[in-house]
Amino acid sequence: MIHLALAFATTVYIAWSIGANDETMATAAGSGLFSVDSVVLLGAFMDFLGAVFLGGEVESTLMRLVPEGGLAGSREVGLIVILMSTATWLSAVSLLGWPVSTTHSAVGAAVGLGLFSGGVEAVPWEVLWKVVSAWAISPLLGLVGAFLIYLLMDRVALRRARGLRAREKIEWASAVLVLAWAALTSLSRGGNDIGNATAFLSPLVGDPLLTRTVAGAGMAVGLVMVGRRVVKTVGNELVYMSPSMALAAQSATALVLTGSTLLGLPVSGTHVLVAAMVGVALAKRARVNPGGLQGILFAWVVTVPGAALVAYGLAAVTLLLL
Repeated sequence: MIHLALAFATTVYIAWSIGANDETMATAAGSGLFSVDSVVLLGAFMDFLGAVFLGGEVESTLMRLVPEGGLAGSREVGLIVILMSTATWLSAVSLLGWPVSTTHSAVGAAVGLGLFSGGVEAVPWEVLWKVVSAWAISPLLGLVGAFLIYLLMDRVALRRARGLRAREKIEWASAVLVLAWAALTSLSRGGNDIGNATAFLSPLVGDPLLTRTVAGAGMAVGLVMVGRRVVKTVGNELVYMSPSMALAAQSATALVLTGSTLLGLPVSGTHVLVAAMVGVALAKRARVNPGGLQGILFAWVVTVPGAALVAYGLAAVTLLLL
């Protein structure tokens, strides 16, 4: 019961951390038509629905990354170490305002535990390769998709707008559609990200739906409480986004993330969204803030080894206390 209570508390904490680092609604906020507060509240609600009803497939994939022997022969202790390591890493980077990948954090923690408990042989490389392949492909799809969508929009609508009023109507309609696509993205983002917390608790509880419901609520609260900072960082500081630009980026992100979630592939919503925003900027030939992009890229690079190192160290400390 002590292990279960600790695991449940850690899962809620990590779900809260996931929500605190969720920038899904950034393009809706960056479009200028909606306030940060309003889009964050909508995103929190959609995150919760996605976590409860769409999280099962990705949860199953992530569970296969857990070393069979756990830590010191205890699967329960190993699961708790992964949860606490992921939550610790996400909390630290959220305070810095870095939009890092929760999936990378959870996978890095699982790999770190495997390396500590059994060396390289304890890491399920086949599953890890599948996940890493999805990490590489999904941002590329987001970038190319957003690039092509914006070029299509430009040819079909933007170039044909005559006068300021016609252009304003297009941009206003684009801003409304951005909100709808962002809501869909949040739904699939909740289903994709929640497994980073619940995949390591559901085996202990035995009721995945209950676990995702509680964790989904924690995720929504984290977004409302802390997520505004990350939304502002991506939506307002990386690159200027007109509503039509935001629409191309958000629709491409929604399509890639929804497909990945339904296929059970744990991908980074952060990677896909930022890549899509860069794709639109390339199509528009707009300026990308190199400082903001470099900071995000740095956070991506250090996440897997950073989370793995935290898990390795925490596993060592836990083993001494057992």
